[in-house]
Amino acid sequence: MRTQIALLVVLSLVPASAQQPAGAVKKTPAKPAAVQSPLAKIVQMVEMKLPEAAVLNAIKSAGPLNPSADDFIRLKKAGASDNVIVALSGGEVPAAAAPVHTPAHAPSAAPAASPSSMNTDFATVSCARPVSSSKRVLAIDEFDYGTVRSQISAIFGTNVDLGKGILALLTKRLAEDGKYRIVERKNIQKVISEQDFGASNRVKQGTNAKIGRVQGADAILMGTITVFGSDTRKNNVNAGAITNGRLGGVLGSVNVGNRSDKAIVEISYRLIDAESSEVIAVGEARGESKRKSNGFGIAGFGNGNGGNVGTNMTSSNFQETIIGEATVDCINKLAAVANSKDQQVAGRSVEVEAKIAEIAGNKVYLAAGSNDGVQNCDRFEISRVIKEIKDPSTGEVLDLQTERIGDLLVVEVRDKISIAVFNGSSNPKVGYVAKKIM
Repeated sequence: MRTQIALLVVLSLVPASAQQPAGAVKKTPAKPAAVQSPLAKIVQMVEMKLPEAAVLNAIKSAGPLNPSADDFIRLKKAGASDNVIVALSGGEVPAAAAPVHTPAHAPSAAPAASPSSMNTDFATVSCARPVSSSKRVLAIDEFDYGTVRSQISAIFGTNVDLGKGILALLTKRLAEDGKYRIVERKNIQKVISEQDFGASNRVKQGTNAKIGRVQGADAILMGTITVFGSDTRKNNVNAGAITNGRLGGVLGSVNVGNRSDKAIVEISYRLIDAESSEVIAVGEARGESKRKSNGFGIAGFGNGNGGNVGTNMTSSNFQETIIGEATVDCINKLAAVANSKDQQVAGRSVEVEAKIAEIAGNKVYLAAGSNDGVQNCDRFEISRVIKEIKDPSTGEVLDLQTERIGDLLVVEVRDKISIAVFNGSSNPKVGYVAKKIM
């Protein structure tokens, strides 16, 4: 009995929580959850690669955090941006990177494409294409002189290539007038041969003629020399009679009764559209000497022997003769007709492809100018080169794989270079390809 009473006394002294039936599992009370510091949350956000704006907002809302050097090291290893580090240090974050507070119920806008820092709004650029700013391209054919071949032989004492001489004089005159851009056609095969040679591996790179750069003509001027000497169609004057060993006709003495005649040169011309073959203008240009033949020689001051003078029609010796005077007068009249028809010649839209040569500020310099057909206000699409497709044997670039990044608007044109402004998705670079938008 005493034993039972002692046992009850002991049990009464033990706390109720300790009184468990035999074999019961002892429960450990849960520890209260640790409170995460604001700095630890910032670190966690950086580690989770959350947007910088969200991290900056969290830093601003948390107040002073006083991170240690170890905290900065841990954040940098986690990929924290410089703006985040500056914000944690208490510095001023640049305005472009400052957090943007969006109203709670504001609709989310679609992310905008990142524009180029060089972008220029073309609508704000004052650009006026000059009226008829582009010169037409004219090719001059060699003139036919079959109808006056006998007169030429009598005058010069040999069969002179009069068509080539007239071509040289007219080309010089039209080039000096500057209404047209004159292109070579007579010796075009020599130009093509030089380009083919330049494309070979036998020419130093950078000095070779570029293949495929022959300029197409807008119009062709061609014709026939119908009169050279005196107009035997209208009178019976002998252009090349030799009397007493002296050359007669317009280079010597031409006597019909008691009078002498002027020298006459006449060309029947045709100005033809190079693309459609339509005749733009047709007519005759007639030149006359200011003087009449009066017994002086072919050079105008010689002994009358026609063989003493060369046959270079561009020389001063020839142009001092009365036949030279008539030839120059005819050329001047034909050039005046051609110049007056330049606006009737349809200009061609020239395809231009070039590369960016230089970039200065927001100005882009193209390696192409007025000589290549570029005009003020032309627009180009700009593409970066992804890959060059080359011939495996020669290394020649056959094609380019490109990606368009924007457009150029030309604001200034020089002979070999153009200056433009840019608008696009990313900044252009030197070497990018520019192709004219037709």
